[in-house]
Amino acid sequence: MTLLVWRDGAHFDRFSDRPCVLCGGPTPLRSHKREPVHKVCAENWNEANPGETRFVSDAQPRRSDGDDHA
Repeated sequence: MTLLVWRDGAHFDRFSDRPCVLCGGPTPLRSHKREPVHKVCAENWNEANPGETRFVSDAQPRRSDGDDHA
């Protein structure tokens, strides 16, 4: 299993817990798309859905707007 690296403070909402989009439990964590989700739930989803990019790691380069100049 590949573990997500969510060190960026944008992944943490210090003001409110919201229900995880995958398990329903409360979490202050947010995905890159601001979805409330536990990191472990996101990692499990990634493992069950190889090739999908719903949940990404900060360690992976983010896709640009199609501007892939070498």
